[in-house]
Amino acid sequence: MPITTTRLVAPVAVLAALPLLVWCQRPPEPTTEPTPAPAPSPTVVLDSNLNRFAVLAALSEAGSALADGRTSEAALNGRTVSVRLPFGCGGTVNTDEATVAGLPRLVRNPDGGLTLTVTPEDLKARVLAGGAGPALEAGLDQWDAVEGFWIARPWSGLDACPATATAAPVVAPATPPEAAKVEAEASKSAKAAVEAPPPPVVVPPERTAGLAAVVEADGSRLGRRQGRGQDQAYAHVIRGEKGIAPTPAPGGYALRLEGRLTSFADGKAVKCVQRDAESRPVCVAALRLDRLAFEDGATGALLSEWRPR
Repeated sequence: MPITTTRLVAPVAVLAALPLLVWCQRPPEPTTEPTPAPAPSPTVVLDSNLNRFAVLAALSEAGSALADGRTSEAALNGRTVSVRLPFGCGGTVNTDEATVAGLPRLVRNPDGGLTLTVTPEDLKARVLAGGAGPALEAGLDQWDAVEGFWIARPWSGLDACPATATAAPVVAPATPPEAAKVEAEASKSAKAAVEAPPPPVVVPPERTAGLAAVVEADGSRLGRRQGRGQDQAYAHVIRGEKGIAPTPAPGGYALRLEGRLTSFADGKAVKCVQRDAESRPVCVAALRLDRLAFEDGATGALLSEWRPR
């Protein structure tokens, strides 16, 4: 009897343990890992210091909004500005007597020296864009003085002289003496037969984008223009050594304007006027000018500076 019981109990024990053995031999179920949270979008931090390219973009957007009949939403009040305006590129010296208000110039002095100069334009006294000024003038009444600085070549965001302006001149190969004599005789005959060419047409530089340096009506007059009148220019003179006239820098020069944008009476930092639907809008940004400087165009070396306030 005990033997029979033992034989029956063993198979029963095996059958009872079979589910456990099967469960142990099952492959482990894959664990469900939690889906990682999406990475946060990078925070775009806009540099508060606006350069030439950024200022021109803001002026262009405001002008486009005016022409399209919509409102510009750009928030620019309080943004700092550091705009570099190249001029005298390739050693070009202005030979005309007329001064273009609001644009920097490189001129040759009677004694042979060079003068870097800019005379701000009195925007309060000028009807801007040939009769389209009343809308702008109405926004300038809140200030005692408004001095305009124009950005030449406003279609370019380049704050240095273009490479084409600084390239070395191409020197033509020397002409043999015999060929030169024949060429001179032919030139004389051609000059006698052809009338003198008409004088070149001088196209005035475009003045459609600029900065309006403002002076508060109740602000201090002590530091304004360092005692200069509004019709006086900022100027830096370069003199030669030992009586030799200085050579203009091949990389030109630059006018640096620094300050902080403020708002017109309508709360916007940029104001535009447009003569008609076929004319390009003229836009200026209101600026509290903190620093004006002349720099070497290629190296950025400081030549002279003023702090009007």
